[in-house]
Amino acid sequence: MKALRRSVLIVLLAVLAAGALAPFLSADRLRPRIRAALEAALNRRVEIGAVHLNLFTGPGFTVERVVIGDDPAAGVEPFAYVESMRARVRLTSLLAGKLAFSSLHLDAPSVNLVRTPEGAWNVQPWLDRPLAAKSAPQTFPDIQISGGRLNFKFGDTKSIFYISEADVDVYPNEQGELVLRFSGVPARTDRGSQTFGQISARGLLRAGPHGAERLTMGVRLERTSMSEIVQLFDARDLGVHGFTIAEAQLAGPLDKIEVTGSLNINDIHRWDLMPSHGEGWTMHYRGVLDLNAHRLDLETFANEGQPQPVSIQLGIGDYLANANWDASIRFHDLPAASLVETARHMGAPLADGVQVDGKINGAIGYSNRNGLEGELLLESASVKFPQSVSAVFDSARLAFTNKNVTLDPVSVQLDNDQSAAIQGQYAFDNSHASFRITSPQLTIAEVEGGADRLGETPPIPLLGELRQGTWRGWIAFDRKDDGAGVWTGEYEVQNGLMDIPGLASPVRLASASVEMKQNQIQISRMRARVGSVRLEGEYRYDPKAAEPNLLRLRIPELKLAELERLMLPTLHRSESFLARTFRRNPPLPKWLENRSLDASIQIASVLNGDAQMGQFQARMKWLGPRITLSDAQLDLDPMHAAGDVTVSLTKAFPSYRLSGNIENLSYRDGQLDVDGELDTSGIGQNLLLNVQSEGTFEGRQIALAPDAQVDAISGAYRIAPLSGLPRLVLSNLQVALGQDSLVGQGASQADGRIVLELMSGHKPVRLTGMLLPVHPER
Repeated sequence: MKALRRSVLIVLLAVLAAGALAPFLSADRLRPRIRAALEAALNRRVEIGAVHLNLFTGPGFTVERVVIGDDPAAGVEPFAYVESMRARVRLTSLLAGKLAFSSLHLDAPSVNLVRTPEGAWNVQPWLDRPLAAKSAPQTFPDIQISGGRLNFKFGDTKSIFYISEADVDVYPNEQGELVLRFSGVPARTDRGSQTFGQISARGLLRAGPHGAERLTMGVRLERTSMSEIVQLFDARDLGVHGFTIAEAQLAGPLDKIEVTGSLNINDIHRWDLMPSHGEGWTMHYRGVLDLNAHRLDLETFANEGQPQPVSIQLGIGDYLANANWDASIRFHDLPAASLVETARHMGAPLADGVQVDGKINGAIGYSNRNGLEGELLLESASVKFPQSVSAVFDSARLAFTNKNVTLDPVSVQLDNDQSAAIQGQYAFDNSHASFRITSPQLTIAEVEGGADRLGETPPIPLLGELRQGTWRGWIAFDRKDDGAGVWTGEYEVQNGLMDIPGLASPVRLASASVEMKQNQIQISRMRARVGSVRLEGEYRYDPKAAEPNLLRLRIPELKLAELERLMLPTLHRSESFLARTFRRNPPLPKWLENRSLDASIQIASVLNGDAQMGQFQARMKWLGPRITLSDAQLDLDPMHAAGDVTVSLTKAFPSYRLSGNIENLSYRDGQLDVDGELDTSGIGQNLLLNVQSEGTFEGRQIALAPDAQVDAISGAYRIAPLSGLPRLVLSNLQVALGQDSLVGQGASQADGRIVLELMSGHKPVRLTGMLLPVHPER
């Protein structure tokens, strides 16, 4: 027994050693016989490279650099290129003194499947051989392919479609049927390394009673992106993404294979939206596959006794060459609510909480030749917005063309007895969105809120600033690509209320006409009231103009005290404790920092209390914390004042600087002409207490006192605070008093009198009178 065990061990070691050394042993002397055996097995001309013995997976051979030729009718390119082929020897053939193979394993081959001009495939004769030899199917080798690439050719033209990572098993069973097992990943040559899902199949190919071959097979599409499936047959990306899983059963002759199966679609969404996970949508389908004509037709169906509100048809022709495909989806009394979430996932601009009721009927079709086509009707419908009124309409038509959906004009009735007509268009790739609203009268809150619910839009010019009122006319919104969108329209506003930063009271807009186009806004025939101030005017906004914001105001009457009250939030900003402590200026509010306005102002009557000051006009430029009034004029016949005014708002209180002249100012029964500059700051009485001014003046027929009539007076003046009160100092005085000419200076006194110290030759003259008040005569 010990000797027997030693003998067995030696034999096993010898076998292992032989198996390990076999791949390194050349079998080139057998190359002619191996080549002939391969040609007999494949029925093709074969060229081979180096040959090595293989005992562990055999007995057999490993053949390198195998080129399998093809029928000349299939073209000049070989049937397959194989880097390495493992061929297992059929033992029974050795007993007969012949060399034949029981199986052939092709590692990572590149196989050309060619359809000849006559319509037959180059692989057909090879598949027909085992089916024709039912009595001896074992004479044909099993064929295995792993990690291969299957190319499709039509004559001399290679298709853009191919199968990568292909694993194929083909072998005859004992009944003479051909067993087919396949898995692979469809791909396109014009998409680089991108692939389109994975397909696996298991089935049998058998010869029919009249020679026609019949196929029975199960096919499964693993979870695959919908966009990948679409792009497999159509190079364009429709922009709608999701995932699908499908399975099918095939049975019948090759030119009329009956197909049944199911398809599950889930996570439908637009490419730039995150998917919403759920159970998905499962459909059952049936159809016919014609392998000879390369045509597949499918349609969905409902189980018996169940309604079918949605049905889908799909047809694909010439799918391996230049695929032509079309699909259609039909709706029959589909509840509209069921499509809201799907539409939202696809990017439709619907806000959360929107409820849609009604029935949907119609059909939508898509083909890679004509794009998207079709129409849907939403009938007897209502739309409810959260915290808003509801809208009802009899019928709305949605037309689909290419990548766009268009809403035909639809008349909408709101539950507050208001009405509007709405139309719009939307591109599924989000490259374009537009809509238009027309109404005989609609509240501003409804149209502004409705615009927000229809999509992410910028505020509607003027309407977006109003918090109450009504409007009538039309407005339209248009957005392309990544732009912010543009509003256009023509409408009238009535009884609006608008808050403007910097004003103490809201603007009550009685009426205005608005025109919008190309980012430009024109407001005309504007009638409004701010506090007790009535105004009229026009406004224009043009972002491309040197002065984007232009305003023209006409005010019938303005009291200076009311103006200061209205402007108080602008003129006085509260200081914090730290700002007062460290004497820092308070930060500018954003609205003031960004304020930019060019305005012309006309005031028919300016009042100081009850005193008439005259007509006023000026051009105002307001840039951030700086206000400039240029060419300012104040007229009260015969008085005329002209000059420039600058207001600085950088500090907690405003500061003013005036430069100009006054002609024919009525003063003490005479008239004054003044030319100078004035600086002051603060509000209210502080404006007078902080006055500083200097300049020149000329006067005529000034009555300083009942017994002191000055015929003419001229000189220079300076006003500066003294002990908290402004003091007037006069210099270089030249006075004409009757026949006398006097020179000297003067100054105001604490009691309000003015004293002139003059010289007539060597004779001193002292004139006194009351400085204030100034009494305008007219």
